[in-house]
Amino acid sequence: MFKHLFTFLKKVKYELTYILKSSSKKNRYEDLKNFRLAPSMLVDIKNIFWQISDDVIIHNIPFFVFGKDLTPKIHKSLSPFDDFRDFKFNSKKLKPAYFNKADVKVPYEKSRFQFLQLIIHPKGVDRNIRLPYFDIQNLPRIFWNSPMDVAIRNINLIFYYLHFIATVEDSDVKEYTRPEILEQIGDEAIKEHYKFIIHNLENVGNVVGNHYLVELTSILLTLANFKFDGKEEQVKYFINELELQINEQFYGDGTNFESSTHYSAFVIEALIICKLSIEKLDKNHDIVSKIDHIIKSNRFFLSLMINDKELSQIGDNDSGRLFYKFHDEHKPLQIDWLINLIDTIYQNSESEIDTSIRYIDNQIIEDLNLDSMNKASHTKIKIFNDDFVAYGYKQFGLFIWRNEKEFLSIRCGPVGQNGYGGHSHYDQLSIECFTDNSWIARDPGTGTYTDDIEIRNNFRSLNYHWGPKPNIEFPKEDEFDCFKLKYISDGKVLQFDKNNFLGFADFNGKKIFRKITFNEGLVSIEDFSNDVELEEYITWGEQNNGIKIKFSDGYKRIS
Repeated sequence: MFKHLFTFLKKVKYELTYILKSSSKKNRYEDLKNFRLAPSMLVDIKNIFWQISDDVIIHNIPFFVFGKDLTPKIHKSLSPFDDFRDFKFNSKKLKPAYFNKADVKVPYEKSRFQFLQLIIHPKGVDRNIRLPYFDIQNLPRIFWNSPMDVAIRNINLIFYYLHFIATVEDSDVKEYTRPEILEQIGDEAIKEHYKFIIHNLENVGNVVGNHYLVELTSILLTLANFKFDGKEEQVKYFINELELQINEQFYGDGTNFESSTHYSAFVIEALIICKLSIEKLDKNHDIVSKIDHIIKSNRFFLSLMINDKELSQIGDNDSGRLFYKFHDEHKPLQIDWLINLIDTIYQNSESEIDTSIRYIDNQIIEDLNLDSMNKASHTKIKIFNDDFVAYGYKQFGLFIWRNEKEFLSIRCGPVGQNGYGGHSHYDQLSIECFTDNSWIARDPGTGTYTDDIEIRNNFRSLNYHWGPKPNIEFPKEDEFDCFKLKYISDGKVLQFDKNNFLGFADFNGKKIFRKITFNEGLVSIEDFSNDVELEEYITWGEQNNGIKIKFSDGYKRIS
């Protein structure tokens, strides 16, 4: 009874806080005097979107939201609906969350205007194409609910605006341009988006993460391509803010503090835009070299986590993209396009930087006696007949062994967002394994967020991951805990080299060790604990493409 009352009071507080916060932001807009286009990134638009695109005129624009095809009703799609549950969000007020009722991320995704990127093409689009109707000045209120999503919409507006200018300047493609789109966008729409973003920054709270980083990205992209009175002061301030966030959100090896591979890719997309923007604003600023280091380091890190062109889903994956044009809705885990994009940008220099560690000095406590503990010896995995290399990312918490065709990893390290949880899962000591063109053990993905708390908690649970199997009953978590990890500790690595791994973590107060040994093409995995009994894996997921219970290859895509 008291727990239900406590949860209800949390909901009331959450709603009131959000409403008061939203009300306080009204009428705070200041005029950006003489706000006007001053395009500086036309060449970048051509290099990115034109060189990588195929050379076919677009005659149709598919409209997908998290894998759901809404193309047949594209003219009605920019609406405050959760099309998965046929739920219409309130148009008279902003509301932060609909726990177990509807998914607010569906209208958020629509509000990003990703379809504008699909129009970006060297030869424009067919003049007979049916484009979604949108009135920038009268969008549904929920489209202004999330500042980060407003920021992404602004990025897409600017991308298309620059594309239009670039095509007009190119006499060969001038006849294919669509001026009516430009009229809908215009300087004024981008100006209003910019004002909204700078007055609604998500830079306070327990954790400041990828939302604020993307908002800064949108701001810097605007500053790089538009002029207004007093711009110089804002350039200085927001570049400094970006530098502070880079120091807060990225480790020394370049990896990101969200403890999620897909969010790592997402923020690298953001930093690519930041890099190109800052090079136009202050090309000699020290931050450019910092950004270059992070992008290049992640090019190597993410490449290690790609098998069959698909990026492993360590932590959350909400299918968020900034360069949506290259995202394949039919193959949502494919990320090789990002590697190609980075290579395109750094075409005249070495783009890969290996910042991983090769071993960790033996830190085994002298009195640690694994043989005296409860033990679970799992079925051995046949892998690595050919030579392989070991890579360690201690700060992110990933240790990887791989060659060109085979791969094994274990998660052991910090809980995401500096211990808060966020986009991290109950995946400490969990493995992934890919060999002989098939998965032996695979991370389950994400499923969904707040619209179904049971699905959310299941997909991030220990049960869905290939970690230890302790006889533990985890406390049931309510909706307000769905982005927290309250019952797991940071993972600690005691030994790591090419042929050995030993680490531990606390699962609801129970300490469990996992040991991995490589020996002549066989991997032995053993779990130990003094605190709890452990079960063995008689089989892994070799009969089910590596899936333990269920699998989600992108947000809301569940098998």
